[in-house]
Amino acid sequence: MKDFLKSNSVKIFLSAVFVVIVLSVFTNSIQSNMVSSTVNSITAPLSKVTAAATNEDNRSIEEIKAENEELKKENKKLRSQLVNYYDTLTENTRLWKFYGLKKENPQFTLVPGTVLRRDPNDEFYSCTLDKGSTSEVSQGDPVVSENGLVGWVSEVDLNTCKVVTVLSPQTSVGAIDNKTSDTGIISGSAKYCDDNLTTMSKLSADHKVKKGDIITSTGISGLYPKGLIIGEVTDICYDTYNTSYYAVVKPYDNIKKITELAIITDYTGQGEVLINGKSENK
Repeated sequence: MKDFLKSNSVKIFLSAVFVVIVLSVFTNSIQSNMVSSTVNSITAPLSKVTAAATNEDNRSIEEIKAENEELKKENKKLRSQLVNYYDTLTENTRLWKFYGLKKENPQFTLVPGTVLRRDPNDEFYSCTLDKGSTSEVSQGDPVVSENGLVGWVSEVDLNTCKVVTVLSPQTSVGAIDNKTSDTGIISGSAKYCDDNLTTMSKLSADHKVKKGDIITSTGISGLYPKGLIIGEVTDICYDTYNTSYYAVVKPYDNIKKITELAIITDYTGQGEVLINGKSENK
């Protein structure tokens, strides 16, 4: 501390303070001028800035309000364009998801949709999609994922449709084992639906269906395109009540949780029933 007080800087500072005090005591007019000069040196630049700002914007309040209204309209337009952009991006992303299916089946007209809700009272996991008659969706249209058949459209309104899944007994799809050519009917069962399983019934007594075989649609009824993948056989069982064999089939998607689907609104052979290899209009 002593060294600090003895430093030249401190001495010079204290001397300056002393001189200022003396001048203040003996020369009030000089002090007044100094203060005034100091204040002017600070406020002069600020005055120039204020004056410049005032000169740059001499618009009336009405003009400023009008400009604000135009800016609001422009912002609204830009927000709308941004929403449309994201809608288009989402739709393109959905379409890309089904690119493989479309490439393999160029005759399909696909309408991508998203699950809006599931019916909590339906034990077979039906769902509602965000596409309806305005998107050319009709009752009975097949509904698929990128991995295969999920169900069919049971109800349609303007902007939504209800889908009954392959886990439901309401579903009836002509099916074939791609390896053995054994045929049957895909229909859901309360016994298996909670495990995301469906069944292929009506197998012949001498069938050759085995675990791991892939099941696809036959297209015979005209309600579903031929060759849609349904799932893979996980078990072979015997129904003592109907005295017939059936296969337990596991879809390649979790039907209970899937959210991105597509509706096949048109395809070659739609509405045609195949009889002895020939098609007849229903």
